Amino acid sequence: LAARNEPASIADRRWLHEHAELSGREFHTQEYLRARIEEIPGLELVEGEWGTGLVAMLEGGKPGPLVAWRTDIDALPVSEVTGLPFACLRTDTLRGGRKVGVMHACGHDIHMSVALGAMRVLSDLREQMSGRVMLIIQPAEETGVGAAAMLAAGVFAADRLPRCVLALHDHPTIPVGKVGSCPGYSSANVDGFRLTVKGVGGHGAYPHTAVDPVSLAARIVLGLNDLVARQIDVHTPVVITVGSIHGGTKNNVIPGEVVIEATVRTHDGETRLLIPEKVEQMARGLAAAVGAPEPVLEYDFGTPAGYNHPDLVAQARAVFARELGAENEILYPPGMGGEDFSRYGKVVPGFQFRLGEGRPERVMSLHSGDFDPPEESIAIGMRVVAAIIWDQLLRPRDGADLAAIPEAHLTGILGEELGGQQVE
Repeated sequence: LAARNEPASIADRRWLHEHAELSGREFHTQEYLRARIEEIPGLELVEGEWGTGLVAMLEGGKPGPLVAWRTDIDALPVSEVTGLPFACLRTDTLRGGRKVGVMHACGHDIHMSVALGAMRVLSDLREQMSGRVMLIIQPAEETGVGAAAMLAAGVFAADRLPRCVLALHDHPTIPVGKVGSCPGYSSANVDGFRLTVKGVGGHGAYPHTAVDPVSLAARIVLGLNDLVARQIDVHTPVVITVGSIHGGTKNNVIPGEVVIEATVRTHDGETRLLIPEKVEQMARGLAAAVGAPEPVLEYDFGTPAGYNHPDLVAQARAVFARELGAENEILYPPGMGGEDFSRYGKVVPGFQFRLGEGRPERVMSLHSGDFDPPEESIAIGMRVVAAIIWDQLLRPRDGADLAAIPEAHLTGILGEELGGQQVE
């Protein structure tokens, strides 16, 4: 069935790739996906305030649980240089008026075509299928706000609370033909902060008459490194990276302030909530030591860490090994990137696996203008996606074979700021 439906999914991929759209602006993408869904027998659209997203339901002919599959649909502000005949030549305008190219440089075109293909396969089998499958077509993954918006709109309403939620992400470091799994934490909490370091301006020739925020900011940047190395458990993954530091206008003028901006990556909720307190404590202490005004910390809690439910992973890995062979089912280590699929896993057990896209003849990178995943991965993806969904539909409706989501993963999710500034 995957082979029979492969041509349609390749055609989907090429259209979606050529017509890539930025986060929150996926209007033509939505129209295309709506039309394809309406062509799939038994797959019915669910009305709701989904923005540029969609939700659809496929009903099986036998009783069983509800299983959710999520795909993301937005592209990146990247100019394409693949040279493909269906390359995206579109441009768009970012806030501030800057013109940018638009490209599916993170493989969301593959994600969508695999999802449509898997739904076609399951539709062909719907009379023999147990339970229901919910297809979540989610916008704005790259800005970290799409999943939160879908959840706020009621995608997991009482009558639509699934046994589990599943997804994939293509990956160029795993060879095509293989799939990768990572039990437990697989991606990071993606947070960030803006720290305004205050001083007293003055003449660069007479620094003793001023309080230099540039010098103080330099101490704070080094202090952030010491904070991770000396105040956080060495067994706990934490990354604080300063990506922007700005202050001053002239070489002989001591400015009144310097602004530091950083990204913060953690896995567990307890450490996530500890970092702002530690940053503020360190910055205030260093400022007090030189007689500077208190720094002002603005902290943004963005996308939470991805947690792959271990029981769900074990069940899916058995399916992967059966479908592709044990040698093509691998484990990959947890990373510090982010993915807002993680938000669904705060509500029900979740698992996002990696679909291999690696080419032996060249190195590729996500978010790069030359990212060109091999289309043979689409049929592989369709096959394993349909298979793991089918496997879950044969399991208990109440998820009795799945342990509870760990309390540590649920820590710190209340009051999260959804500023939309954090990116993968």
